Amino acid sequence: MRNVKFSRRTMLRGLGYGTVFCSGLFDNVYAQTAPRITRVAMFGYANGSQYQSEPTGGERNFVLKPHMAPLEAVRNDILVFKNLTLARDPGNAHRSASFSVFGLGAPTSIDQEFARFLKGTTPLASLEIAVGQTSGDGGVIPGLSQVDGRFIPSVKNPLATYQRIADRISGGAPAPGSGTPMNTPSAAEQALLRRQSVLDFIKEDVRAFRGRLGPEEAAKMDFYLDSLRTLERDVGGSIPTDMPSNSCTKLEPPLLSKDTMMNDMPEHSRLYLDIMAMAFACNVTRVASMMWGGGENNEAVKFGDIDISAWHSISHGDPDGAPGQQIIRLQAYFAGEFRYFVEKLKSLSDGEFSLLDNTAAVLSTQNGSSQLGSAQNFAETDHPPQHAPFVVAGSCGGAWTTGRLLDAGGRNHNDVYVSIARAIGMDVTSVGRAAWCRGPLIT
Repeated sequence: MRNVKFSRRTMLRGLGYGTVFCSGLFDNVYAQTAPRITRVAMFGYANGSQYQSEPTGGERNFVLKPHMAPLEAVRNDILVFKNLTLARDPGNAHRSASFSVFGLGAPTSIDQEFARFLKGTTPLASLEIAVGQTSGDGGVIPGLSQVDGRFIPSVKNPLATYQRIADRISGGAPAPGSGTPMNTPSAAEQALLRRQSVLDFIKEDVRAFRGRLGPEEAAKMDFYLDSLRTLERDVGGSIPTDMPSNSCTKLEPPLLSKDTMMNDMPEHSRLYLDIMAMAFACNVTRVASMMWGGGENNEAVKFGDIDISAWHSISHGDPDGAPGQQIIRLQAYFAGEFRYFVEKLKSLSDGEFSLLDNTAAVLSTQNGSSQLGSAQNFAETDHPPQHAPFVVAGSCGGAWTTGRLLDAGGRNHNDVYVSIARAIGMDVTSVGRAAWCRGPLIT
């Protein structure tokens, strides 16, 4: 038998798609350029904000108030908003905000819409964590995420959260066939990067072509295909992959297995944040959310300089007096935990970028400013939806420039999520309730 040797280019040309394949996919492969894999993390805390939380100053020289002072250390990595409205339906402020903070006026919350869109790209569609016990007129809910009008369960202790992620870390890509259907050239490129066979992209054409060949030509065709699969393995093993990142490290399991209440946060909080970062680094999931307290929470919160006997009750106290100062301190604590998460993502590499560069991390409260000040009869105008504190960290794959204060001009928080949705690849002009949207807010 004659010994036939094929160059890579000859082999691909023999398959009939050398020009398209080489000019598109292989230019990318040999340039060592992997697609940027975007992620979204969402944090929402209960009972609203003290009314003076909005930063002052200009777009670049903004000044953070004490409520957000811990974010000064990461000011170049965040977008801060003013004049933003956290839209909600009429009725009890806490209850309606529970449905709208992530729900955006729709039966399915935006984190779950993100998870649906990204389904199949990771082993776990989304991760939901809940801290604290909701109560009162705000309703008892298991978390802030909803599907078809129902709140879905969240994990409530560090060990269970860890197990949900660690059990899915295998050090490699998902099984073939679990990703996006390969019906476009871009999808074929993604398939190779995930170590799936690009032959699945052209299998119908290959089958039809092979059916027109005689036995001898069909045998040569089979040789070509086997050679191509070998080439895929050789090339695929030498390029950066999106699953997992090169910062994927499996943490040791936490020893804490009790459900987390608000007073447990100093001991529990950063365990959750480290696990969320691990989930992103190992690409177990690309969507995560955390509830700090729910829509209404009346737990005692006593740690550090915070001395709150009943959180919800204090949120309805005099915002210009001692109650308001306690709320400010608690908000600053949440900002500090958010900063920790931002710095954690920034410390982890994701190809040539950091995990933070490829993430949009959102910090918000479930209501706008809690009261409007004694001079404005705060008892009758508490928890208005206007002037809601809202921060986005990271550029979600380079979709925008951080280090800015953005004036929302009264627009709803939906429009921030429109920008995030578009950054992860969704072709949308509205999210949640369409009537609450005007289009992307981040430019």
